[in-house]
Amino acid sequence: MKEKLKIGILLNSHIISLWQFCIIKVLIDSDYAEIVLILLNKSVPPVSERNRNQPTHKLLRLLDKADRIIFNRKIDYDLKKDIFDLLLNIPQLELENGIEDSTANISGQQSDELKKYNLDIILKFGYFSINSDILNKTKYGILAYFVDNHKILNGITAGFWEVVRKIDVTNSALVISEQDAEKESVIFSSWESTCPFSININRNNVHWRNALFIPRIIKGIHRDGKHFLERQKSKFGFVILNTQMNDQISSFLTDSRYVFNYLTTSLRTIYRKLIYTDDFNWQLLFDINQGNVDNLPDFSKFRKILSPKGIFWADPFVVKENDYYYVFVEEFIYKKHKAHISVLKLDNKGTLLRSDKIIERQYHMSYPFVFLLDNVYYMIPETGKNKTIELYKSTGFPYKWEFEMNLMENISAVDTTLFFFNTKWWLFTTVDQTGNISGNSTELFLFFTDNIFSGKWECHPDNPIVSDVRSARPAGKLFIQDGIIYRPSQDCSGRYGKAFNIKKVTKLTETEYNETDHIKIEPGWDKKLSGIHTFNFDKDFTVIDVYSFRKRIGVQ
Repeated sequence: MKEKLKIGILLNSHIISLWQFCIIKVLIDSDYAEIVLILLNKSVPPVSERNRNQPTHKLLRLLDKADRIIFNRKIDYDLKKDIFDLLLNIPQLELENGIEDSTANISGQQSDELKKYNLDIILKFGYFSINSDILNKTKYGILAYFVDNHKILNGITAGFWEVVRKIDVTNSALVISEQDAEKESVIFSSWESTCPFSININRNNVHWRNALFIPRIIKGIHRDGKHFLERQKSKFGFVILNTQMNDQISSFLTDSRYVFNYLTTSLRTIYRKLIYTDDFNWQLLFDINQGNVDNLPDFSKFRKILSPKGIFWADPFVVKENDYYYVFVEEFIYKKHKAHISVLKLDNKGTLLRSDKIIERQYHMSYPFVFLLDNVYYMIPETGKNKTIELYKSTGFPYKWEFEMNLMENISAVDTTLFFFNTKWWLFTTVDQTGNISGNSTELFLFFTDNIFSGKWECHPDNPIVSDVRSARPAGKLFIQDGIIYRPSQDCSGRYGKAFNIKKVTKLTETEYNETDHIKIEPGWDKKLSGIHTFNFDKDFTVIDVYSFRKRIGVQ
């Protein structure tokens, strides 16, 4: 068995936040890392003292505290934990102070002692600089997490500004400092949808995401070493420090504007909850016209497929067979707040002929991904409520379907999409590993197999291959045009299903995955529409779904 990575943890105190405690606990229990040394830098002054010569931002600190009281979470990222007992048998080294008590230094004797531990990585928790002597005592370098580059303004930590400035996403990243490197490098970055009405919920979401990706990266270093780090650096690039927040001039006027933004957003959220339901008014739009990804049709000219009252149709996938178009959809019953899978039959002119329920279970079903294998149609509907990825086989297309098998179990996955390429089946699905703290739209995972019926799926080493709420969640089948792979994806920043992207897949192998932006589509052709969600086509038939907000009064 491969030797575990030797990890040093750099702390200001034995009292740390719960999300940091969870990271350390995962590393201690892992088969890829062992914590062999604790480095303490106790005398770093509190943030408020370090900013004693700067404006106080009293209004903003008061707002921050009030939000925390109102929106306190059951699973609180910042719950304080004493880590002393957990690390009781691990050696500790107390570091010296730098000139301004913000630098962690080591003496000559400590340097010799530190060298004995042969550290592979130091994981830094805290707000201070690190002397180069410490950096030179590690094989791979020092890892530090950043939330919006971890800028601090008068004691108000990041995650606050995205809410009061109405920024749709909050960025967090893991950065590595290496020997002889001119710059720090980002080796992982995640973009979480900003909670528009609560600072504390926003921070909670982001920090629990950090608690996931930091152990993943350490595991990747253990598996592939320098090769993994170089691959990650080429994917994410260098740190670009955003100094705008620290350069912000404080005044009662600017602070009042941020408080006003927060209050108006919160009131708008309350208003929407009172006036509109959580279930939107969805509708299908289609066009019969051969197109391509570089010349998308004019969506404003698409025709509507109207659903009966009391239900909506969404997540359309289309198959053309025998001069008919069969559109497979999520059929959602408003009164039941639950959906099953139905199929719509349209003639070659696009006239709706009939609709039929084809698959129903006790749990919610949606996103009926349909594909052809050996002249037989199969379907993978979204069954995340059942913690499964299920495969169904058509025994009489398009109306008869039988359960074939579970492709995966005990997984919180949604919108699973298969793609056959280079003799392998690639399974794309968004997975929630936060325990429903954040949601299912931020991280895209990739698995592959030679045989989808084998029950054996290999987890891609770069998982999650995307950690970005703006592009992770699938929005339809992958396709190839002119030798290029394209992946439709949802933009769920700020709001579910706000827009969709078409991404270019530039690398798809068993060891690497990369994609780049190609086109983003928003429903700007109609002011009544609030989102566009799925894009699919088969031969000359293209179909999308769009939505508007649905009022509570006067609906069925």
